[in-house]
Amino acid sequence: MRKLWIFGVCCLLLVGCSTNQKTTKKTELLIGGSTSVQPLMEKLAENFMKESDMKVSVQGGGSSVGVKGANEGVLDIGSVSRELEDEEKEKLDGVVIALDGIVVIVNQKNKVQNITLEQLHEIYTGKITNWKQLGGVDATISVVSREEGSGTRDGFEGIVGFESNELIKDADIQNSTGGVISTVSTNANGIGYISMGSVSDQVDVLRVDEVTPSVETITNGSYALQRPFILATKKDSEDAQEFFNFIFSEKGKEIIEDMKYIPVNQ
Repeated sequence: MRKLWIFGVCCLLLVGCSTNQKTTKKTELLIGGSTSVQPLMEKLAENFMKESDMKVSVQGGGSSVGVKGANEGVLDIGSVSRELEDEEKEKLDGVVIALDGIVVIVNQKNKVQNITLEQLHEIYTGKITNWKQLGGVDATISVVSREEGSGTRDGFEGIVGFESNELIKDADIQNSTGGVISTVSTNANGIGYISMGSVSDQVDVLRVDEVTPSVETITNGSYALQRPFILATKKDSEDAQEFFNFIFSEKGKEIIEDMKYIPVNQ
């Protein structure tokens, strides 16, 4: 009888432990990845923490860092500014939270106001090398691009239509959105590309095929240079569900719009 009593107590303890494990709520989220998505995530996290006791920390590193970190469990959420690849989708769930335009920027002294996708292709692959060929001054074009693994770079190259190995060899490679802006703003002959939500008054934005990047032209599809903002998590993970609920709430959508991005419905 004593053995049966001890066995019963042990079973109850095991059930209790199992129940506690299942109901334990995560109190902190670590988000990392795309530097384009980072400012938006920081703003969303800041407002979310006013309504929740959960702590959210946000860092950058690039879209490839976001995918790798989410896949390895180092990050609770990986932020990605490109479509997930098929092999990535096998291990990760990707949720599109917003649409973003990739805008082409030049120095404020540059008189060129419009550029075509074909011209962008020829600039970034080295076939057009002088602003004079585009109706500008007689000066060599200084091509600025992002690093390998950048979601903005992947999106830009995919839409413009060239591979990374075709990029002009002397391109100035920057590791962040801020680096691209800083470089173009101080180089009269520079050209680069950044997230629409990160546009600064330090640079000018070009029309692409005579279409100005805006919420309206991205929504209706007339502006060609656009991509999704995706949050990636481990398959079937529910750790970040409370945060996702906030993002897709009316308050979350307002924040996305205020940051010059386009919210999407879940």
